[in-house]
Amino acid sequence: MSQQKLSSIQCLRAIAAMAVVAYHSAATIQIHGWKPGIVSHAAAWGWAGVDIFFFISGFVMVMTTGGRDRSVSAAREFMAARIARIVPMYWVLTSLMLVIVWIAPSLKTTEFTVMQAVTSYFFVPYEVKQSGSYYPVLYVGWTLTYEMFFYAVFAVSLCFAEQRSGVVLTAFFVVLSVLSLTRPSAYIFRFLTDPLLLEFVLGCVFGWAYRSGFRVSRWTAAVIIVAGGLGFCVGTPTSDMAHRVVFAGIPAALLVVGGIVMEAAGGWTGSDLLQQVGDASYSLYLLQAFTIPAFARVLTRADRLRLLPGDLICLSLVVASVLVSVLVYRAVERPIDIKLRALRRAHRQAQGARNAELEKHATTLTQRDRGM
Repeated sequence: MSQQKLSSIQCLRAIAAMAVVAYHSAATIQIHGWKPGIVSHAAAWGWAGVDIFFFISGFVMVMTTGGRDRSVSAAREFMAARIARIVPMYWVLTSLMLVIVWIAPSLKTTEFTVMQAVTSYFFVPYEVKQSGSYYPVLYVGWTLTYEMFFYAVFAVSLCFAEQRSGVVLTAFFVVLSVLSLTRPSAYIFRFLTDPLLLEFVLGCVFGWAYRSGFRVSRWTAAVIIVAGGLGFCVGTPTSDMAHRVVFAGIPAALLVVGGIVMEAAGGWTGSDLLQQVGDASYSLYLLQAFTIPAFARVLTRADRLRLLPGDLICLSLVVASVLVSVLVYRAVERPIDIKLRALRRAHRQAQGARNAELEKHATTLTQRDRGM
């Protein structure tokens, strides 16, 4: 995928991440007693940023693997790359959350069981029946559980021919989603059959179409973007709304599709600021579990009488979260990513050298057997 296309995707990631942070910030200010305003009420739609992320994920997977070798080794390399990208920051922050609640139990809003902690590290969906919670220790990690499941299925598809794997991948998730109509009681089956997984498939379908040459004019792209924006207004702003994939997934798909084809048509101006936030969007998404409550506590003490407008507090929480996340991205996430990429590259080179040596040795033995 070219840098040009990556620019639009990064900007959309920034928008999605900030929308989710705004959603949680708006809920936080009401808990702490500030009166919400126009901005806070608008942030009620921010949860749909997750749907944008899911669609982008499917699209990026197709774009980054399209035309490459299809084999078990390719699938293994794909999963290694995704694990190296997702796991380090998530494990670091999950561990930090456990340490914090261990050192300061008063900050704990829910009880963490041992099994919940273990399953959190390994992205296994787990229901904590005692508290009625379905979230991992780092609550925003519920989306990563879906991501890892999708990555695993996508990796298996890389073992087959590209055209056939696309059909099988789509059919697999469609069948799972249809099974949700049986209303399974066990949480693991409710998780595996959630229609939310279709948002990844929508991203894949667009990825395949885009790689096949799908393009539109700037005006058509603008109409698609507007349609996506208006589509979010059709449903009620609640993250557990029925048919979320329809009322949030489709608008999210239109928004992302419009942005990407707009850029392909030369009409995307982009933004350096959004690009930087987009680069740090993963850190921003994870760190909000710390930054929002931390800064809310500070502002609670600074504005004991709740004289400041709720919207100002909400925006302050978002801005503070963005600033911290950009710093953490540059100081922690990016260095880890660069180091792991270098290690994986060195491993591939070493593996290639070993394979070449073995092949050379096998050729020598064959020549000897033939008396050459």
